[in-house]
Amino acid sequence: MLRLEYLFFRFNHFLRSDDPELHHNGITTLFELGDIGARGDIKSLLLKEFERQKYTLHGLKNSKRVDQETLNLTIHEIEKTAELINQSLGKPNSIIADSEWLNSIRTRLNIPGGTSPIDLPNYHAWKNSPASKRRETLQKYIAPLLPWHQACQLFLRLLRESGEAHEVIAHQGTFQQAPAGKIFQLMRIAVEDDTLFAEISANKYLLSIRFLKTDRESKPQICNAEISFKLTLCQF
Repeated sequence: MLRLEYLFFRFNHFLRSDDPELHHNGITTLFELGDIGARGDIKSLLLKEFERQKYTLHGLKNSKRVDQETLNLTIHEIEKTAELINQSLGKPNSIIADSEWLNSIRTRLNIPGGTSPIDLPNYHAWKNSPASKRRETLQKYIAPLLPWHQACQLFLRLLRESGEAHEVIAHQGTFQQAPAGKIFQLMRIAVEDDTLFAEISANKYLLSIRFLKTDRESKPQICNAEISFKLTLCQF
């Protein structure tokens, strides 16, 4: 789901542009989305997960600590999204995989300069067509994957909202915490220093985070300072 979210974000960013080179990036991102859409297990896993989330939310009905109107709206949103996924027939990437035009582009992507006007004059003509026409083409190919986008957004929103951020300290750049028997689906880390990034390892016994300094010239080095950051453990 995190990979899908990342790819849909990139695709929509390229789609909004009028620049033909960014629409080229949209095409390459479309192939990546299609490859994920080809996986037959995602549909069943998503439906199972939505059913589990709905069951969890139904358990909160009549609770005085829960806004029942918001709860009912969320349950309805899950049901509607699950129905969209369930109604999708076949593989959502089939329109991409079956397109001779797209396949002619894809076979040239791994060749340096393989999508040049000399190699793909048909593609070059498309890139020189009006931006609205190029956008229509991209929208046509992404359309069968839009239910997955909606499902991805809903799944991750509910999961992220299930956690509460806590301010913690990484001593000498390292933080460890026992999960105390709980099973978490997502760990979120927020650190203000944009020269740092986190490496994470987690199992049922220990959550371990270490911060490293970004370096574009050599191997990143562990930061040995005291680092304050926000940690959110999400479980829905």
